Amino acid sequence: NWTDLRAEISKTIANKGIPETDFRPLSIHDNWKQIEEKIYHTFCTLPHPTQRPLWLWTDFKLDTFSVSNLDDRPELYLDKLVDKTETVWYVVNETINEGDKFWFYEGKIKSIQTIIDETWFDELYIISKKYEWLICINHHDILIATGNNMPDKLRKIELEYEEKNGR
Repeated sequence: NWTDLRAEISKTIANKGIPETDFRPLSIHDNWKQIEEKIYHTFCTLPHPTQRPLWLWTDFKLDTFSVSNLDDRPELYLDKLVDKTETVWYVVNETINEGDKFWFYEGKIKSIQTIIDETWFDELYIISKKYEWLICINHHDILIATGNNMPDKLRKIELEYEEKNGR
């Protein structure tokens, strides 16, 4: 029942010649379910023992900052937030017939930006593999950062933007 989002991502990887060391889907051996649970428990308030929020950003429990008024699309700022050498989790949400699925990948931020530019998404999350921070671009095109240091990095980008534009 799921759309061809994963096929679209695979096609982009092939067309752009992105090496597996820079971006790859998690396999069944990578235990994506354990990664998903660790993300929920690290970054979200969970009022129910088994139910999980569809939109993580509605339940963040750590310091969080968001921006929606930047000139460019939010994904163009990701390489200003994440070190280009760091390998991170990339999680993209797909909604079909009111059912939701998260697809899990790992990669470097420049390759992730290429994937974002060439494919579509409902919501996406970029997470430190040490679970130190999380970045979200939600379906409203709001760039959201939570966790250690990342909200401050996003505040700095907004401040630089405001100073540049005289706001």
